[in-house]
Amino acid sequence: MLGMGDGLRARRCAVMVAVSLTFALVSSARADDPRSSYLIKLLESSSQFRVRAQAAISLGGVDGSPAVVNALGEALRDQHPAVRAAAANSLGRVGDKTVAARLRALDKDPEEPVRSAAKMALAKIDSSASSVATTQAPAPTPSGPPQYYVSVAEPASRVASVDHKALAQARDYIKQRVLEMQGVVLAPDAEGSAEAEKVLKHKRLKGYFLDSAITSVEKKPDGATRVAVSVIVATYPGRDMRAIMQGAATVSGGGSQDYGQALQGAFSGALRQLPQAMNR
Repeated sequence: MLGMGDGLRARRCAVMVAVSLTFALVSSARADDPRSSYLIKLLESSSQFRVRAQAAISLGGVDGSPAVVNALGEALRDQHPAVRAAAANSLGRVGDKTVAARLRALDKDPEEPVRSAAKMALAKIDSSASSVATTQAPAPTPSGPPQYYVSVAEPASRVASVDHKALAQARDYIKQRVLEMQGVVLAPDAEGSAEAEKVLKHKRLKGYFLDSAITSVEKKPDGATRVAVSVIVATYPGRDMRAIMQGAATVSGGGSQDYGQALQGAFSGALRQLPQAMNR
């Protein structure tokens, strides 16, 4: 029989698995695209929570039409926490202030990942951070004693144009950004749980695991390139989900380097939320 702690961990793991599965669904749907209506239908009527969560994440990449905003707002009351968290994150991306009250109501949600997603969505809306970034923020200067032990997984992607080399480069970039944060020590690749536990205990650090995905790469009619990414923050080595962070960036110009610049901008935007997630 599972104890209370085990039950909580199981629920959080279920949320993490469900949200991770949303990375497999990449949508370039627009507000006036029939696929938007199809995604709304899935979100509102599917009996499978994984499908509803996938639809909610995909709708976050659509221009915020009233129908999309309303469907995501209603999904904040879904019976499954993965769907509620996905809807909250997408509403943060859409940036519609009319849903702020609904997001604040999630302060009383029984699941911490849902409460966290709602808070981050509200922060994006309040600071207008949902607008597309075209420049990277200055890198923070690391300082202070080690506090966090962070393991970075290679990003996933179902985008056909993103190959293994690009994913490896993205992982290197994430590591670079994470190392610039205060008090962070990177864990070795492929480290075992036992080894990680020893380091955490010996150095008295907090462990975190970053699992990310390139969710879409879009070439716009004007030649600009837009990249969207998602990052799950989990405990390490236990992998209990703590937060979901999303970022997007558009680079204009049509040059061969646009994709790399947009990808770095998207991950920079997502990782700006990491200190808040680790200090919660």
